[in-house]
Amino acid sequence: MGLFSSRFDDEVVAQLTSHQAELLAYVHSLMPGDPSVKDVVQRTNVVVWKKRSKFKEGTNFRSWIFAIARLEVRAHHKERKRKSWLVVDDELADRITATMIESSDAQPIDELRIALEACMRRLKPTEKELIDHRYYSDQTLEDYARSQDRTVGSLKVSLFRIRATLKRCIESQITTGPTSAH
Repeated sequence: MGLFSSRFDDEVVAQLTSHQAELLAYVHSLMPGDPSVKDVVQRTNVVVWKKRSKFKEGTNFRSWIFAIARLEVRAHHKERKRKSWLVVDDELADRITATMIESSDAQPIDELRIALEACMRRLKPTEKELIDHRYYSDQTLEDYARSQDRTVGSLKVSLFRIRATLKRCIESQITTGPTSAH
């Protein structure tokens, strides 16, 4: 072990340090609005360190830590499901993962964040309230449905439609460039 191990550990630390901003952006994109993002990033860092001997030199370190982060996010989601939180569905998380791995720097994440913010401003107040409740509240969807005199099913349909609208809006923002926020 000796010198080689020390050099390898130094390289892992250097790689992990250089990818922290991207790792944080990636986990944040999978867990929008979740205050536990930094905890999940920290858990990811711990797992990366514990599994550093499994990393094959010469392969894509960024992809490797993103795969570990994805597993940590899934573990976090399982914990949150007990509290009825649905942060990002698996299909969307997989698409975000593919986008993050393919991107060469953090700029696309900034573009996505800016586009999402612009698109969120375009939502109707009731739609924004539903999104805020779903992603930023401890209250269950069932409780919210009762308070709005709606069924859970109708709220799920509304959430599906809002997400689809946001997706189209973001794609439009990214392909055509930002336009007026209102």
